[in-house]
Amino acid sequence: MKTFIKINLIFILFLTLFAGKVFAADISVSVPPTVNVGDTFEALINMNSDGVPINSADIVLNFDQSLMSFSGYKTDNTFIGIWLDSPHEKNGSIYMSGIIPGGVSGLYDPSKKGLGPIPLVRLLFSAKTSGNAVFSFSKTEILEHNGSGTALPHSEIDGNTVIENNIDPKANSNPRENILDKEKPEPFNITFLEASMFSRTPSMIIFKANDAGSGIKEYKMNIGGSMWTNVQSPYPISKVLLSQTITIRAYDFAGNFQDSSITIPGLLAPSLLWTLLALFVILCILCYKLVLYKR
Repeated sequence: MKTFIKINLIFILFLTLFAGKVFAADISVSVPPTVNVGDTFEALINMNSDGVPINSADIVLNFDQSLMSFSGYKTDNTFIGIWLDSPHEKNGSIYMSGIIPGGVSGLYDPSKKGLGPIPLVRLLFSAKTSGNAVFSFSKTEILEHNGSGTALPHSEIDGNTVIENNIDPKANSNPRENILDKEKPEPFNITFLEASMFSRTPSMIIFKANDAGSGIKEYKMNIGGSMWTNVQSPYPISKVLLSQTITIRAYDFAGNFQDSSITIPGLLAPSLLWTLLALFVILCILCYKLVLYKR
């Protein structure tokens, strides 16, 4: 009997210590307790790494499409510096994956005189109808900054907000100011990478725009005044005989856009083209004179 009790105590102690180790870190989504129909509000994803440096996050966040819609994201005062897969919505889930260059173990909190949670990204949602809006994680892969790509064990803390339908604006003594993005994405450049003669990799263009207000939603491309088509970077480009002007248009989630253009040289250089044209004209003149001579 005593042996059985000892085994149980050791097992419970082991579970307690193991659970404490696993759930020392946590990821959470923070939203306002209440919002009104028509409001655009933030959902802040925080990572409490318990002081362990992290350098990447791969997250899928679920939300109720019947109550709200995804309106973009903001990166100000957040730590994901490079997006491998920028936040985008698919079937009621927000998919996102990014890197924190150099890693980070926390954000200094003066009130605690220590490290606080790491703000990863600010997602924007627009409330469509009243109800209890729940946010839940279906994937949260956080990697430690240790050179080995070790997954950091952590717990997940979901969030929820109550969407109210305040018809009378006086009913809310503290109305929430909507988060509106009226600014264009920042100016950006397009880089042309030309493939070598025997390379299997095609020539391509690379581009990346930033938008502080609501994030980049999509890119569209126009070649020489043709129709706009959806593209992603990098995009393969085949060289043609003559030079071509390519315009990339970056849209944010609010519908604002910024254009950037690049001229891709053709297979025939302008000087060579003019030389060939001159030779063709001379050849035509000679042929004409030869026909007159034979007459």
